[in-house]
Amino acid sequence: MSHDVLHILGTAQPEGAGIARIVGALASGLNPARYGVHAWFLKHDGPLASELRAAGAQVQVVDWPRRARDPAGAWRFWRNLRNKQFAIIHQHWGGRAPRRLARWVSHAKGITHLHGHLIESQSLAPVALRPHGADVVITTSRAVADCVVRIDARVVYPGIMVPDDHSGRQKVPRISGNTVLGTAGRLVPLKGIIYLIRALAVLHKDSPGVRLEIAGSGPERSALEHEIHLQRLEDRVSFLGWQAELERLMATWDIYVQPSLGEPFGIAALEAMAAGLPVVATAAGGLPELVEDGRTGWLVPPCDPVALADRIRVLLLNPDQQRSMGSAGRKRAREAFSVDRMVNEISSIYDELLK
Repeated sequence: MSHDVLHILGTAQPEGAGIARIVGALASGLNPARYGVHAWFLKHDGPLASELRAAGAQVQVVDWPRRARDPAGAWRFWRNLRNKQFAIIHQHWGGRAPRRLARWVSHAKGITHLHGHLIESQSLAPVALRPHGADVVITTSRAVADCVVRIDARVVYPGIMVPDDHSGRQKVPRISGNTVLGTAGRLVPLKGIIYLIRALAVLHKDSPGVRLEIAGSGPERSALEHEIHLQRLEDRVSFLGWQAELERLMATWDIYVQPSLGEPFGIAALEAMAAGLPVVATAAGGLPELVEDGRTGWLVPPCDPVALADRIRVLLLNPDQQRSMGSAGRKRAREAFSVDRMVNEISSIYDELLK
């Protein structure tokens, strides 16, 4: 017997790709004889809707962006929900309003999947998470789980595909010439990219061949461009915009840097590990759960461009360490953070709920 599972998501625009990737993996990886995957976007339509359809999910865009302040949106959500028979409602976005309405309309079991633990607009300090009304709470890292109040959360790390054949990346790390540092993410203060730019300024004094490429878009771009101008690094930093396919881009980088001030998980750092790159990251949020300090990369304190520069310099001067850390990171990504592991763990949670 097949049971229908509804995933509630926010936007179908590219900034929602991290969550959509998880749902897409479930749509293509779960046993279809056991579970059918539905995905409803409540915020904005966009290309992620087509991607989830291609993965095998049944997709709708239900316009309810302002939740409790939008009774018309609540009515649209209620109207769609009452015509369906879902066994499980798996909520990734939307807070209490969709959860309460779904509980009222449906007899489905409820999962709240927490992907973050920071409120960027107010403070970078972790906030207490109180997902009342959920039968199960899933978090993307122990860092997020530690913020959940009065409920035992289940940690399920996001998974990625790591092909066995790694012949696509054969580039030998360089000591001289242009060495490319890469970073990827939204251009917001939380990502700490301004500290990476300042670290590059420190490195530039004794390693003038180092370049930085920034993949991403967001409201802080003008501030970052101003910092680049102050540091006189205009010819050393490139903005690449939003990149849907990071794997190809990472094949052109030598070292991946994640300078975040807070990071619930760090999916881009994981993708870099899967690409065979050594990772220099901050010891913030869930990043220490990914990066093994001294083995797959280096961890440094947040907001410390000198420490960031020092660890990058160590890698620049040690090509063998670049290769060994990259290889160890790729092995760790394949063994501990695979898509199959993630799908199996979530499938087991579904099975437990429906017993």
